[in-house]
Amino acid sequence: VTDGQLVVFFYGNGRTAAFDFGGRELWSRDLAKDFGEFAFGWTFAASPLLHGGRLYYQVLQRDVPVQGRGRTDGPIDSYILAVDPKTGKDLWRHVRPSEAVAESREAFTSPVPHKSPSGREELLVVGGDCLTGHDPADGTELWRWGTWNPKRIEHWRLVPSPVAGKGVILACGPKREPIFAVKADGRGALTDDALAWTSQGQPDLTTDVPTPLLYQGDFFVLSDLRKTLARVDPATGKAKWIVPTPGRAKYEASPTGADGRIFLMNFAGEVVVVDADDGKVREVIPMGENGDDNTRSTVAVAQGQIFIRTNSKLFCVGKR
Repeated sequence: VTDGQLVVFFYGNGRTAAFDFGGRELWSRDLAKDFGEFAFGWTFAASPLLHGGRLYYQVLQRDVPVQGRGRTDGPIDSYILAVDPKTGKDLWRHVRPSEAVAESREAFTSPVPHKSPSGREELLVVGGDCLTGHDPADGTELWRWGTWNPKRIEHWRLVPSPVAGKGVILACGPKREPIFAVKADGRGALTDDALAWTSQGQPDLTTDVPTPLLYQGDFFVLSDLRKTLARVDPATGKAKWIVPTPGRAKYEASPTGADGRIFLMNFAGEVVVVDADDGKVREVIPMGENGDDNTRSTVAVAQGQIFIRTNSKLFCVGKR
């Protein structure tokens, strides 16, 4: 992640470092050394967040060691950490409790900044069977919602990050479960009265891995398991259109919006360009190498250029 002045890297083993744009290392540290080895059955993955002059990390993990990973010399906490991006020194650390069990405590989501309709600044965090909002200044939990796993199923790890817009915050249930739209500006422990809508009854409106996209005032939901892309009205949760994703390869990279188009990329490294207005597929462009079957990186857009990372190459597409 970058703010235009420094670049921060965060790795699955807990190591993190910041560099200036000249390539000089400013600081480095190891969160696993500072707070205990990460307890994940899968490889840890959560992007850091630079926002409001602070650098945030999110670690939502199991509360006991798994497959030989996780500290044994003290409690294993899930937490949000804020540090000074210039020095890497801690500003605060908030332990985030969870009633989830086993793998359902694991989250591969990233924290998201949000300004509620009332103007309240907060960090959105989803995982461990719940969605929470936190005060960016000190990590205090402002509100919490989470009723999608009342039976405490053990294998509901969460991958899609939260997405907010038009007065609602999306939390995506895993394993073909619905999407839940929580009304913004909540306080305290929220019940289902806080839900604006769910996608229950619309089986194509679900996502196990890709994070939905807010673009042109609507949500775009890419379903890796149902193999569809949908444009969704934030007010009602109803699909304006749903189209099948082309090809046989799976899509796990999140969708990107730019220039009236939605950009997707599948495991084979095929870049798909979809018209945001009508859902028509405009282009399917093979960018991967022969045999590629595990490409997961999201297409990025910056300064009028498109950046596409396959398994072996980085492409920049734009006017010369």
